[in-house]
Parts: sequence; C-alpha cells; structure tokens
Amino acid sequence: MEIYRQTAQLLDLPTAAVLTLVQFAAVGLILAIHAWTVRRRESALKLVDAAGAARRPRGAGQWALLGLVVATVAVLILLPLGVLVQRSFAGPDGFGAAYYRELTSAEGGAFLVPPIEAVGNSLQYAVVATGIAVVIGGLAAAALTRRAGRLVRGFDALLMLPLGVSAVTVGFGFLIALDEPPLDLRASWILVPLAQALVGVPFVVRTMLPVLRAVDGRLREAAAVLGASPLRAWREVDLPMVRRALLIAAGFAFEESLGEFGATVFIARPDNPTLPVAVARLLGRAGDLNYGQAMALSTILMVVCAVSLLLLERIRTDRTAGEF
Repeated sequence: MEIYRQTAQLLDLPTAAVLTLVQFAAVGLILAIHAWTVRRRESALKLVDAAGAARRPRGAGQWALLGLVVATVAVLILLPLGVLVQRSFAGPDGFGAAYYRELTSAEGGAFLVPPIEAVGNSLQYAVVATGIAVVIGGLAAAALTRRAGRLVRGFDALLMLPLGVSAVTVGFGFLIALDEPPLDLRASWILVPLAQALVGVPFVVRTMLPVLRAVDGRLREAAAVLGASPLRAWREVDLPMVRRALLIAAGFAFEESLGEFGATVFIARPDNPTLPVAVARLLGRAGDLNYGQAMALSTILMVVCAVSLLLLERIRTDRTAGEF
C-alpha cells in the first residue's frame, strides 16, 4: 500500500523504489528457503488413485471440524457475496436490473467507454496472459526438473518472486522499466497481459513442477532407445501424463488474470479498463449510481470467476486419471 501511495499519490518514485527493494530482499530470502524445502518434498511424490484420495469424515471430532469450516465459509465468504448480489439489484426504483442497464452507458463520466466493455477487456487480457504464463511457466518448470543444485533453487525462488511480492511492485516495475524506446510499451495493449502473465507464472510453475518431477525418466530413455526423437518422446511420454496439470495451471493463470488489480491499476488505459479496475474507479466516485454499478460489475466478475473455477474443478477431480 505504501508503494502504491508513494507512486500514485505522492509521485515519489525514488522512495517507492527503495521500499520495493526492501520487499524484494525479504521475500527473496523466504522464497529461497521455501524452494529448498519444497524440492525435498516434491521428489517423493507419487501417483495415487483419485478414488482413494477422498473419504468421508470419521468420528465426531472430524464432523465437528467439517461443520466449523462450512459455517466459517458461509459467514465470511458466501454471506458477503450474497449481499453484494442483492445490492446490485437494489436499484433506485426498487428491486431490478437498473444498475446493470446503466453499465451500457458512458454518460456517468467515470469512463471514456461504457463500463460493460470492461468484461470483454478482462476476458481478452486473461486469454493472452494465460497463454504467455503457460508457455513461460511450463518451460521454466521443465527446466527445473532437468537440473539440480543451488543455482536451480535460486532460479526457482526467482520465479516465485511475483507471487511473494505485492502485485503493485510488479506494476510499478513495468511502469518505470518499459517507458523508453525500444521497449516503450505504455501505449500498447500488450502491457496489461504481460504484467498479468508475470503474476500468473508462479501458479503455473507450482502446479506443473511436482507433476513433471514425478514422471519417470526411464520412460523417456526407453522411448529414445526405440528411436523416438526428443520432441516425439515428450509428446508420447510426458504430455499424456501432464496434460491435466497443464489445463489446471492454465485455469489458475486465467483466474489470476481476471481478478488481478495491483499491477493492472498502474498500466490499464482509461479507454480499456479491466473489471477490477472498473470496480475500483466506480467505488472511488460519489453517488448511488456509481455504487450500484460497482456492485453490478462485481457480481459479473464473481459469476465469470465462478464459472471458470467450476470448469477448473471439473478438470481437477477427473476420475479417469490419478492425482498427485
């Protein structure tokens, strides 16, 4: 928050840069330790039957714990979301879709375009950011499985930095680093999905890494002995085993992109806002209409994310294959 305040409100970039370096140093140390401990655990992972990975609670204690978790979820998550939906339909003339209809108009002055266009912008940015994150994160995870040592652990920790530090730091870095030729991307639409992809890469790496490490290298060696090229060995051996993990990684990257705010708020153009940025701008303006539109956009964002998560869960709990 202080980095954002120093940058966006006080325009004190040197102070923001110092705070960013302090944050990088602290998080980098923690992630270096994390990478070392995680690698020791992941090396022992094996495929198990998905049907045997889940079971019903046993005993009164486990049922009580389950009830406590369900009650907590209902009070702290479902209830606020339900209130949000209710207020999005509580229009000035009674219960209805008045605030949703207002999203198609740009007359309020908060945007250069109708707020409803933020939905399309978010989806387009999320698709591009997901593709970039899956390619970069997948290749990085593959590289980490083929090497060992301190250098690899350091590289693993470096990949996790966007997850450990605030997304505001990522946006601030893009703002000051990509503002001069030949990398002046301030006027380009690609800047937003690039920043979102950087935040999504750690999710891809953490999802793909244990799966790739669990693939028996002797299978690749057998394919090579039988005359398969490295590309064909990857297609015939690795891909069938990691395909589901790849889809899950893409789903996490897509979700992260949809809801990303900290980095996007720095670089999103006024005529191409994303859903989280649009909600923040509406909440920052006085008036019941702006408040109602913010509730409506928040509900739309919630529905889009819920659909994506349901599809992701359908992939994750596929009973046709084992789980890690």
